[in-house]
Amino acid sequence: MEPKGYELLKIETKITVLEKELSALFADFKKTEFPEEHITIAENEVFQKLEKMHLCCLNLLDTYREYTKNLKNNI
Repeated sequence: MEPKGYELLKIETKITVLEKELSALFADFKKTEFPEEHITIAENEVFQKLEKMHLCCLNLLDTYREYTKNLKNNI
């Protein structure tokens, strides 16, 4: 079994990676152009980007919960 501090460090690293991924997804989303003649294509692209951001947020929330649970168990 790994030391408790190492488990927390692994989770902290995962949180950092997810936060950076979410920041990158949001920056990409802000750069999305909406051409008038291709509105359905633009809507689909926006939907896909929002879905990726949503999944990243859910993963981040789950990881935060895991971190706080492990932190409580270590105290």
